Amino acid sequence: MKKLKVVLLCGLFFGVFSSYAYSINIQVLFNALKRQPISRINSLMVKQANIGYKRATDNFYPSIYGIAGWEHYNSPTSLRPMTPTESSEIAHSSGSYPFSKNITQIGVEVKFPILMFPLFEISKKALEMKKSAAERKKLEFIRNEASIVVLNAKLEYLENLKKALDAEKERLKKQLKILNVAVKNGRAAPVSVLKIESAISSIRIKVNSIETSKNQVLSAIYTLTGIKLTEPVKMQLVKKPKGGEFLPIKPLQYQLEAKRYAIRAKESELLPKVYLSGKVFRKFGRSYNTNDPVVRNYGSIGVFVSIPIFDKPLYTDIEMAKSDYLKTKFELEQVSLELASKSKELKKNLTILNSSIKLAYKDVKDKKRMLNYAEVAFRIGRMTEEDYLKYVSDFLNAKANLYELKMRRWEIISELAVIFGNDLKELVK
Repeated sequence: MKKLKVVLLCGLFFGVFSSYAYSINIQVLFNALKRQPISRINSLMVKQANIGYKRATDNFYPSIYGIAGWEHYNSPTSLRPMTPTESSEIAHSSGSYPFSKNITQIGVEVKFPILMFPLFEISKKALEMKKSAAERKKLEFIRNEASIVVLNAKLEYLENLKKALDAEKERLKKQLKILNVAVKNGRAAPVSVLKIESAISSIRIKVNSIETSKNQVLSAIYTLTGIKLTEPVKMQLVKKPKGGEFLPIKPLQYQLEAKRYAIRAKESELLPKVYLSGKVFRKFGRSYNTNDPVVRNYGSIGVFVSIPIFDKPLYTDIEMAKSDYLKTKFELEQVSLELASKSKELKKNLTILNSSIKLAYKDVKDKKRMLNYAEVAFRIGRMTEEDYLKYVSDFLNAKANLYELKMRRWEIISELAVIFGNDLKELVK
């Protein structure tokens, strides 16, 4: 009974594990990417750009400050200016003059921009930076999707190569058993056994190297997705990458527009600024002539115009903004040229690769048949070990070439997806 329970539990465990492993596909990896810190960082950059735009538009609102203070003077000072009439009335009534050495005050000060040209340009600049951040987020996410596809393709390449090497190792082991019998019977030289054993050892070394590379790829996939794979996931191209605008230049285009507004913002600082300013205070003190408490309210409101007559650093800032604009403009032109050239090259290479893959399939099939003939010839003693091992090597090289071409095909597809901004989640299933 206990044994039966153990068997059932083991079966349940492996069933659940197999179901989980089977449920992992390329779409699951893409979805996991969204939850990783690298994607959250890009989302935070967009949020910061949105806050930057909000900060720029907030400058159009009035600023209101509450003010409180206490001041001491070396001679009695008026709480507020007095008219001659008020002064005369206080003198006739022997009242308290609103003059004091110690004055306490509380109040409110308001400033409101009426016409400030730089604010309009700064807001436009912030809006362009917001758009640039959104495009950069999209670009980085597609780049990370492309990295997942390329890494999975490399993992598939390594896994297939390992399986091919393991299969040939088993084939050589069978030949080794036959040779050992032949050596014992005196029908083969002992050196023949050493040659086959050396070939098996070489395959084992290659397999160990592949395992090291697999671990590196699995680690990279885990870094991007947070998912620990043990083998490559299945993926199939359901749509070809579509041409169109180059996605990597869009963030630069918005940055260039933002820097154009930055120039205009600096230049507009040479124009007049019109703003409203108002303040109201309630002041307290003790009259210098009667020592009685005195209180006065005092306020003002006005419209002011500020005109820069001479501001040398401002002209330098304008020149720096123009230089920065030109630098970004030339960078955009250079990136556009590079992407146009790269996209044409990749499209041509993809066509060539598709043709090469068909030829590689045929080459593997031919090399397999030749190896089968060589195996029979070697077994009946009509082929040397060196010639037989050469057929084994040719067959392995043909399979490795096929797997490498398929991996390179995924790399090109991923590169084109990044260039044209195609979401790989829609292209690969």
